[in-house]
Amino acid sequence: MRKRTILSALLATLWASAAFAQQSLPGLDLQRVIDTYIQNNLEIQTARYKLERTRADQIAARLRPNPSIAVTAENLPVSGPTPFGRLYEIGTTYTETIELGGKKAQREKTANATVSAAELQFEDTMRRGLAEVKRLYLEALLARYHVELATEGRQTFEQLLQFNQTRFQEGAIPEVDLIKVRLERVKFDSSVKHAELGLWQAEIRLLEKMGLPFFLRQTISGDLTRRLVDFDLGSLNQVALAERSDIRAATAEVTAANERLALERARAKPDISPFAGYKRVGNDNTLLVGVNIPLKVRDRNEAEIARAELDVKAAEVRLQITRNHAQAEVGAAFAAFQTSRDLVDMFESGLLAQADESRSITLAAYEEGGTELLPVFDAQRTRTEVRSQYFKTLFDYQASVVALQLAVGKDIQP
Repeated sequence: MRKRTILSALLATLWASAAFAQQSLPGLDLQRVIDTYIQNNLEIQTARYKLERTRADQIAARLRPNPSIAVTAENLPVSGPTPFGRLYEIGTTYTETIELGGKKAQREKTANATVSAAELQFEDTMRRGLAEVKRLYLEALLARYHVELATEGRQTFEQLLQFNQTRFQEGAIPEVDLIKVRLERVKFDSSVKHAELGLWQAEIRLLEKMGLPFFLRQTISGDLTRRLVDFDLGSLNQVALAERSDIRAATAEVTAANERLALERARAKPDISPFAGYKRVGNDNTLLVGVNIPLKVRDRNEAEIARAELDVKAAEVRLQITRNHAQAEVGAAFAAFQTSRDLVDMFESGLLAQADESRSITLAAYEEGGTELLPVFDAQRTRTEVRSQYFKTLFDYQASVVALQLAVGKDIQP
């Protein structure tokens, strides 16, 4: 009885594990992929934490230097004829540092500029991450199309096999033709397996990027379709220079570098530290006041000012590099977009229809006994290759639109 109970529990556990492994979330369309990525992706979360960390500079910038209290005791007699009450001195002083040269206000400006640059860097991380997850979604979508195409080919040869089995039983064809069809169907069985493996691997890559467990199979929904769009290269370059987050982040870095330079120049000015206190000398009570003024005669913060000046120049160069790189990316993405659009036009203008028609005519002729088996194989392979290349071209077209949006820095409309 105990063994039976344990066996039942094991079977129930296995059944629950299998059910959990086979469960599937609703179909993954592009919008759900994007929403899940933004919510779950660990790289985005890490970038967000880094952004929050920079905001600590704003807290530090608002704080003034801490005051200080000094307690002193002097002339405490150890030996000698002088009475203790006439010799000892004790006192306490309170010192407050007063910052001159607008250091506090400049620290706040520098911190705000640093945070602004960090926010734009986070936006740029998001921009690149979204482009990557969109491409992974398109790769999964293409893999699903390959599975459907391979399955369709296998079904075609399954029907052809059934047709030839009937003809073989009637004595209309030799057995070798039946064997050839079986072998060709086995090839498509292999194609289906490889296509399913490619789909599963594409889904794993997509799920990893989305921050979801890879063992939950997902149904990839959506279509590889082409919208008739057209763009102007000059307008795209203008939008990129104005909208790209990495250009705006580089511009903010220049601003932050200039603010840091102004802060270092302000630090060259001395701060004064007035103090007030109480002193008791023997039996007399006295007050103590004064001010501490550093003499900036040797170090006027020249080294930090020089470093800040070089940081400004480096930031300006990085800004120009980023602008040049953006325009190059726009040009390359635009060329890829035009090429893929022309290739889609080539397929849709007649090549797909011709491949379908060739297979249909060849199959019909074979069924009527008007052709051999080999042309049927060739026509089916040609149609499969043409449609596979067409789907790849559709993928390249949509991927080029994603790349163009990445290069421009925003979702673009024709």
